[in-house]
Amino acid sequence: PRTLNLNIGILGHVDSGKTSLSRALSTSASTAAFDKNPQSKERGITLDLGFSSFTTQLPEHLRSEPYDRLQITLVDCPGHASLIRTIIGGAQIIDMMVLVVDVSKGIQTQTAECLVIGEILNDTLIVALNKLDLLPEQGRAEALAKMKARIQKTLSTTKFAEAPLVAVAARPCADG
Repeated sequence: PRTLNLNIGILGHVDSGKTSLSRALSTSASTAAFDKNPQSKERGITLDLGFSSFTTQLPEHLRSEPYDRLQITLVDCPGHASLIRTIIGGAQIIDMMVLVVDVSKGIQTQTAECLVIGEILNDTLIVALNKLDLLPEQGRAEALAKMKARIQKTLSTTKFAEAPLVAVAARPCADG
């Protein structure tokens, strides 16, 4: 089969759940995926770019292209400020970006930095409002609506003003 590859960068603030989201979406992982680096495990943060992937059918608008399937390669970028060079390196090889935001915390320092990097190096953005399951069930819809409004206000001054916002729980807790 002829495969079209799409590189999607997973960027955001440290501890927003980027690696968990990559793990939840992937069916295949490189040797560097999911924080396999011993120092990553020791420190509890992503230190290197991680690569994982999954394959799916071509979307309708690409069916006329000479491909049989679409492979999505996820580029899991670190979120810690001290690793900004690694983040920029990862952003240079991506076709689109998923900005992962902890829904209970909103836009944080590295989230904003990733948004700036995305504006410079990318044209397509999806915002994943992660950790939805950690919001109390009572009032979850209202809290989500407020966060979406805050994020949309932030995005309104960028080229990503029309970016879709998707609420997810990459690693759902048992009671959520």
